[in-house]
Amino acid sequence: MKSSPIGISTAPQAASVPKAIANPNLACLLAIATIFTLQTPLAQAAPPPFEVSVDSQYDWLLLSSNELLKGEIKHLYDDRLEFESDKLDTLIIDWEDIKALKSAGTLSVGLVDLSTLTGQLEIRNQSAWLDGKPFDRSQILTIIPGVQREANYWSAKVSLGANLRSGNTSQVDYSASASIKRRTTESRLNSDYIGKYSKSEGENTVNNHRLAGNFDWFISKRFYLRPVFVEYYRDPFLNIDTKLTLGAGAGYDLIDTSKTEWTIGGGPAYSYTRFVEVGAGEPEDESSAALVLDTRFEHELTDDIDFNARYQMLYGSEASGGYSHHALTGFSIDLTDIFDLDVSLVWDRTNKPKADNDGAVPKSNDYQLIIGFGIDL
Repeated sequence: MKSSPIGISTAPQAASVPKAIANPNLACLLAIATIFTLQTPLAQAAPPPFEVSVDSQYDWLLLSSNELLKGEIKHLYDDRLEFESDKLDTLIIDWEDIKALKSAGTLSVGLVDLSTLTGQLEIRNQSAWLDGKPFDRSQILTIIPGVQREANYWSAKVSLGANLRSGNTSQVDYSASASIKRRTTESRLNSDYIGKYSKSEGENTVNNHRLAGNFDWFISKRFYLRPVFVEYYRDPFLNIDTKLTLGAGAGYDLIDTSKTEWTIGGGPAYSYTRFVEVGAGEPEDESSAALVLDTRFEHELTDDIDFNARYQMLYGSEASGGYSHHALTGFSIDLTDIFDLDVSLVWDRTNKPKADNDGAVPKSNDYQLIIGFGIDL
């Protein structure tokens, strides 16, 4: 063996082996750590910022809960905004729950002074702008999309019920109710119908119909004049072939919020009654001056259940029946966006019914329970 000048052996030596490789356990741990590091994102990498792209072709709402909604504004009426979303369908939102709003196009905005403005609307808390012109949000009474169009002022509902029975007893029962409304910032038109027909073993047992309407002209946000109200009523089993009432008056909205409405109105009227049968020597009809009082109450119990009530009192001459009233109370339960289940209890009273030609006097009180399925139009 030869030696180097500095005494280091020059004979071939085995290559040096790293300690980590020489130790099998340590080598295994290093391999696992390397694989885990390659498959796991760096802990220091921050997520991209959360951004919402506001598309200008949609209307946008920011709720008081800071939830953001995209869709289309349908209308604002009675402090409730109807908003249509592609994903959430039609939503009814309390006006007080809207923190901010931005419309994509032109809206017609009705104000509490009964004027109407049009333009692109933007709202931030209690401030509002219409085409960039500022005004106070509290002045907003109604909103409809686009410029003013007649179709935007109308709404309607129809409710139908039926009971068909055969076998030991043959009976047919029909009930129907309908309401049509037209509302602008300046006026309100109401028209209501309710009727019931029943036939048992081929004999008619119930057949009454009531059709009423009124027109209100607002001279302030709550006080209105009622230039005309009219009602037609028929109930042969009460010995009334036709009863017409025509009058004028005024009224006041006691409560007008997003969940509750309560109005009271009335005035002097002319009443005409034609009877089905009368005794010998009795007139077939009667007419007289009358006083009419009317109140309506509606309250939203939950998002799906509404309570409604109406009471109308008429005081006329004794010969035409004297005091009479029509009272209705009931519930409307939402089944879908347009279909409802309606349950109503009706109480009609005529204080002094007219006797027929046999001297029989109809009962003063008449009660009806009406159950039907309603359609919002």
